[in-house]
Amino acid sequence: MSKDNKTEQMLLVNLDNDLSWRIKELNIIKNKIPSQENEEQHALIRAGITLLYAHWEGFVKNAAENYLNFVSLKKLKHNELQSCFLALCFKKQINDLQTNKFELQQNLVDFMLNELDKRAYVPYEGIIQTKSNLKFWVFRDICIIIGVDYKKYQLKEKAIDTMLVERRNKIAHGKHLQVDYDGYMDIYDIVVQMMRDIKSDILDAAFNEKYRKN
Repeated sequence: MSKDNKTEQMLLVNLDNDLSWRIKELNIIKNKIPSQENEEQHALIRAGITLLYAHWEGFVKNAAENYLNFVSLKKLKHNELQSCFLALCFKKQINDLQTNKFELQQNLVDFMLNELDKRAYVPYEGIIQTKSNLKFWVFRDICIIIGVDYKKYQLKEKAIDTMLVERRNKIAHGKHLQVDYDGYMDIYDIVVQMMRDIKSDILDAAFNEKYRKN
């Protein structure tokens, strides 16, 4: 992840560059797959699904981390941030609220209230966890963390979970899996479009300052 996300333009360049090389690499594999069914087609499709998943996981994680870095570098106060970023800032304190001792709970609430008018340090390293298995529910959680609406992606849940992640897992565990040409092209188009869409959503949030509290 680039840590140079001080401006919207820098964030845009970083996301564009990261997505660009991934798309180029995916296209190299896709363009080598013959449309006629044979052993070469089967092998390249299996390789293509593995690489498609790798770039899906890699781009989503990298894009989200870059955006958190961008928000962090804005140096806003806690009370200027949307609640998702505020929750990240106070994550340790929020976890400590699970204690049964009321006095400690009260002290922690007082601490957070006293911090609202102070500069926020939004964490960005080690926050985005794909669990090496970026199913839709994991993607949904990442969207919530960075304040991006995940609902527009819900129609793709089955495709991501069954056509991409489940197939990739079987291939990665050495199982023989045969995917037809049209099926591969379908999931290829879906994943590439979702990567483009999450990039657009993040840039829209950055340029329109959606990280700020309304």
